[in-house]
Amino acid sequence: MNGETTYLTDLAAVLWPCGGLLGHGPGPARGRGRGNQYLPVPSACDPRVILPAHNRSAATRGIASFSQGHSLRERLRKLLLTGAFASGMAPLLLRDRLYVGAGPGIEHALAAALDRELAIAIHVGPPRANRKPVLLLLTPGGRTIGYAKVAVNDLTGRLVVAEARALRLLADHRLRDVTVPRLMYQGEWNGRPLLVQEALPVGDQTDRPTRRQLLRCVAQITSLVEVRRRRLSASTYRGALEERIAALGARPEAGPLMAALHGLPDVSLPFGAWHGDLTRWNIAGTARRSFVWDWERLSLDAPAGFDALHYDLNESVQAGVHPGVHRWLESGARLLRDPLMAELGLAAHTVSTVMALYLIDLATRYLHDRQDEIGVHLAAVDDWLLPALEGLQERAAHEAARAGG
Repeated sequence: MNGETTYLTDLAAVLWPCGGLLGHGPGPARGRGRGNQYLPVPSACDPRVILPAHNRSAATRGIASFSQGHSLRERLRKLLLTGAFASGMAPLLLRDRLYVGAGPGIEHALAAALDRELAIAIHVGPPRANRKPVLLLLTPGGRTIGYAKVAVNDLTGRLVVAEARALRLLADHRLRDVTVPRLMYQGEWNGRPLLVQEALPVGDQTDRPTRRQLLRCVAQITSLVEVRRRRLSASTYRGALEERIAALGARPEAGPLMAALHGLPDVSLPFGAWHGDLTRWNIAGTARRSFVWDWERLSLDAPAGFDALHYDLNESVQAGVHPGVHRWLESGARLLRDPLMAELGLAAHTVSTVMALYLIDLATRYLHDRQDEIGVHLAAVDDWLLPALEGLQERAAHEAARAGG
């Protein structure tokens, strides 16, 4: 067994306390009794989705819902998989099986919580510290009911609880052009935090945001709370960031991060809310409206513009971290100089300071979550982030000096 097959069997123990057994080919698993069969796709050694073997409509809908579809290769893969499941050929073509023993499982708990019959398809995604199963909840006929998230460790437990709290807050703060999911249920499963949220109308009629749509969305999220100007040295944000860096203890990156924070010019900045993980994977929209999900990192105190920088950094590095970061140092600055950001009070001479603060914040998050230990490329803080931060410090000092502080 490799790390991924071990993860799959551990995940099965969380979702189905009766456990799961990996096997090959169609047919019942010996000694497992009556239970369900799931197909790890593309394989048990590289699971990205887990689909019900004998429910074509649920499996087909799961493929469509979890496919990002941003590249030609991804769109072709989605087309082939949906065709295989719709025709009933997928169980014959896919070799690996996850056999789940008879007994109460996550499906039964969710059906009881929502008081309706349902089927599930599961997204697990690539390895990362905050990896957790996202369950697509469907009627037996394949109509989407919502999404469930289940914690698998302490970090994901904190994130699931934080997202439930964020969704409650967002329910009381209507955003003019942004739709967020409604919290449908919060509880526990197998001793771990669980939440269910409604599905947003994202599909063929929606797409990634344009620059204007992105910045409009960022501005509205920032304004979830009253946007206030503060000197960096007097802001509660800087104090909280200092505490987070200090909590890294003896990590060798902690010293350079703290020094970089203290070395930034003491400029006046607008502070407001930020989504915390705004990327192409959790925002879509039409010309008039944005749909935003995955609110587990919501913060109500951060420099305006962080969400725009985060989205742009993740876009820039799709073809490689180092060339992407080089592009981001310019494209991120252009985003922050946009008139929509100026309307929030973000001055041109503070752009590099905000970019540096964002990198310090991101590095601190990655280090606390230990993302570097599982090979997440962006989490290699000393490889790209600290060198980029050094250049931004120089730019920030130059900008502030030209503006007279």
